[in-house]
Amino acid sequence: MENVQSSLKLYVKHLGAAYLIYIILGMSNSMLFKEGIYDFSVFDETEARFRFAQAIDIIMFIAVIWASWAQYLVTKTVNKNIALVALLFRFGEGLLGFVATIVILSVIVVLKNQEYSTVFKHEQLHVLASIFVKMSGSMWDVLLIIMGIGATIFMYLFYVSSYVPKWLALWGAFTYISMIVYGFSNILLLSPPEVLRDLMLPGALFEITFGLWLLIKGISIVQSSKNMHNKPLQADS
Repeated sequence: MENVQSSLKLYVKHLGAAYLIYIILGMSNSMLFKEGIYDFSVFDETEARFRFAQAIDIIMFIAVIWASWAQYLVTKTVNKNIALVALLFRFGEGLLGFVATIVILSVIVVLKNQEYSTVFKHEQLHVLASIFVKMSGSMWDVLLIIMGIGATIFMYLFYVSSYVPKWLALWGAFTYISMIVYGFSNILLLSPPEVLRDLMLPGALFEITFGLWLLIKGISIVQSSKNMHNKPLQADS
């Protein structure tokens, strides 16, 4: 039992660290590096930042897969089959993120290949590059849906297990359900209401809070036995 609890503590630390890494990378990338990189009329000036932003996205999705595996290892103690379903969705999120990044890297192929510039006008190359950006954006809409499904299932397992306070698990469930709604709205509607996007704003704060909670507080484990009363234990360092 002690070995199981020690392993669980380690997985929780991994999960908290992975959550913090991918949300901090995603936020810093959006605020510091992605601003203006899709204005292809000045691509020569922003190319280095463009490349760096995509590299950060790749690292972020590696952290997503890391978090998915750690979250499965933690929640399979509650219900292994349900945790496996959640893992498949969140692992799929990571893989689709890699594909979306590959698609957007096609911009470099289009704009920096000298052979294309002799065949197409600059304006035509810019339009083609913009198409790859929009294709990648559509993949992100699907990514939000599968991420939201997997993460909501994980939050359900955290809720029923009382590993974390129920208010934290409910906050997480609301965060990820809003991502599902927003992803579908971008696919189904020509002009999705801005309020749907605003509903996701607390999501970053949740993931930072959740990651810090797991790193600092750990999870609460209830050890059950037919011969013992239920006894709460704190899985922290």
